[in-house]
Parts: sequence; structure tokens; C-alpha cells
Amino acid sequence: MKVLEACQEFPNRYYPQLGTFIKQSIDSIANQGVDVTVISPKPFVLPFSLFPYHNFFKLPLIEHTEKYDLHYPRYIYAVPKKYFYPITGISYSRFVFNYAIKNIKPEPDLIHANFSYPDGYGMMKLAKKWKVPLVISALGTIERKVAYEGSYTSKQIIEAMNFADKILSVSEDLKLHIVNLGINEEKVHVVPNGVDTLKFKPAGKAHVRNLLNLPQDKNIVLFIGALRKIKGVDYLIEAAKDFVNTSTDLFIVGRDDGLKKSLEKRAQELKIADRIRFTGPVNHEDIPLWISASDILVLPSLSEGRPNVILEALACEVPVVATNVGGIPELMVDGETGYLVPAKSPAELSRKINKLLEDKRLREDMGKLGRKSIIQKGLTWEAHAKQTVDIYSDLLEKSSK
Repeated sequence: MKVLEACQEFPNRYYPQLGTFIKQSIDSIANQGVDVTVISPKPFVLPFSLFPYHNFFKLPLIEHTEKYDLHYPRYIYAVPKKYFYPITGISYSRFVFNYAIKNIKPEPDLIHANFSYPDGYGMMKLAKKWKVPLVISALGTIERKVAYEGSYTSKQIIEAMNFADKILSVSEDLKLHIVNLGINEEKVHVVPNGVDTLKFKPAGKAHVRNLLNLPQDKNIVLFIGALRKIKGVDYLIEAAKDFVNTSTDLFIVGRDDGLKKSLEKRAQELKIADRIRFTGPVNHEDIPLWISASDILVLPSLSEGRPNVILEALACEVPVVATNVGGIPELMVDGETGYLVPAKSPAELSRKINKLLEDKRLREDMGKLGRKSIIQKGLTWEAHAKQTVDIYSDLLEKSSK
């Protein structure tokens, strides 16, 4: 079985933090014996440091890895995204089609687009040309938010999902949103992401704090994610005024998508800037250490699919305080493995965080139950891959008749 895995967001040597969970998914599929080729289109960029993601310029068109070949064709990513995003899908379709026809040999048996847009939309033309099934992964915000905006991009997303032979939704909640868009329910399958419980496991707080040069004598509340509105980080800063103090610090780990300056300014206004640490992105290999070093993981998102960082925290026996949105309630048991709070509610966020900070035994009990629940539910990358490959096989069997 030859599968072309398409994903605009995929980690590379210059930006290793991009799409790490996509790589974990594809690696797990390759581990099932599937002959995988990865195509990760990258925008044409100017090679000057003033421009974001300027190092894309340095990426070769192809890299050979131990598991698969990795292609980086270029295309036009139109900005500002607010006005020109539809052009991105059209450009993706044209440029990647031309590249793949010339360079992807032999032709795959199936194409799997790991985002519905622009990957799913951009891969339709290739699927038609090669007469192969198209599978699209639905991961969250695109299908829950962008697809409902009534824009031209919304129409492109819906067109791609209607065209796809199968849609893999990361959660039951997201499946309901997809079906509500008019997509045939029979072709939407819930395939949860997984976590590597051998990598993500308790590592001893004192030990990992020493490795990361973190304070041993303080509570650490941790946020991991991109600094963008949809992640609710601004509400976390508002909540922090009620839980950071001389014995508790907030660490914010992740790339800046344009919010950092305003977040720092607000922290200064609240007089808590000295208790908040913005680390920027860290290597994915270090994420298990950061989680194990923390006392609580917090995720105040306004919208989510099924965030892997929650699985990773629970696997490390760290309790979670997260908003009750998207597929998050499918990962947690409120009051047992952490707490669910309403979105956009700094007061409730801080209240639940303080409840855990005040009770070390409660944190430990919730953490242990969290890891146990992950293992019992079989939320591993191996299980994810087996379910995905079964869907591939079923599609190919039907298409051969």
C-alpha cells in the first residue's frame, strides 16, 4: 500500500515545532508497514530574517529520511490571510499538482490530507488525476469555525470534505460539526490522536527541574501552545493575577503568533510580569520534561479539536485545568483527572487552578488517575495508526472492485 501524506504543517530542521503531532501520526502509520511518502508544501518566502518563516527558503525540494521521502514543493501563501486565504488553496492545488505529477513516482494508491484546508482542498485535483481515494483529517478549528463563516474559504473546505472518500475526525464533538455542514455522516469516522506513553511519563519533578534550570521551591503552572487568540492565552493572563505569587510561577511555552507583546504589556499592567515566563518554542523532545516539571497544565482555549497536549499531560501524571470546548471533555473526567471550566472565564480558571495548588495530594491523585485512564482507553499512536490503516485498506478494497 503506497500512501501520499500531505501536510502543510510538518516539522523541519528550521522549525521543528510545526505539526509535531502530524509527524507522530504519520510515523505511526509508516510503522504499520505502509509505504509512505510525505509532501509538505511550503510558501515562497524572501530569504531575509525580517520575514516570518524566512528559513523555508533554505529547505531542499526533497529529503530522504529513514521512514520516508519528504518533499517540500513551493506555492503562494497569500497574505494577509484575512482577505486572501482562498487564493492559498487555489495556489496549493496548482503548484503542488504540477510538482507531484513530475516528482512523486510511483503514483500512490491513496492520498491522505492531514488538514481539510489547504491540504484537503489542494489535493482534490491530484486525486482526480490519479483516480485514487482521498482521505481528509479534520482536526478542529477549521471545521468548527472557518467552515461556518460563510466565506469563500468556507465553501472550499466544504467542497473538499464533500469530495473526500473518508473524513477522519479527532473527536465525536467535531464529527457533529462536520455532519452539520451537510457532509455525509457515513464517511466521517472518529479516529482519536494518541500519545507515546513511553516518552510521556512521570520523570520526577526535582530531576527534570534541575535539567531545565527551573525553580525547585515553587509551584509551576504550565501552558503549552501557540500564542494566538483561539488558545485563550489573554484570559490566562487575566486569571494569573489571582494565582501567581511568590510561591507560584506561570510558564508559557510556545511560538509567538502575534500576541506576545500585548500579553507582556497586560502582565505589566497587572503587576505580575515578574511571575510569568515566556520561553518561546522548545524542542518537542523536551516537552515531556516541561510537563513533568510542572504541577498543573492549563489550556484555556476558545475552540479545540482534541488537543494532544492534554493527553501528554495526563500521561505524565499532571492534572489539567482546561476549557469545556470541542473534544476536550472527551479526554478528561471533570473533578477526577482535572477540571473543566467555561471558556472566557478568568475567574473560574483561577479558582480551579488555586484549588489544585492548595492540595498537593489532590494533584497527585488526579495525575495518577489521568495516566491510568489514558492507558485503559488505549489512546496510543499505535492504536491510532491501526484504525487509520484499516480505513485505508477498506477504501482500497472497495475501489478495486
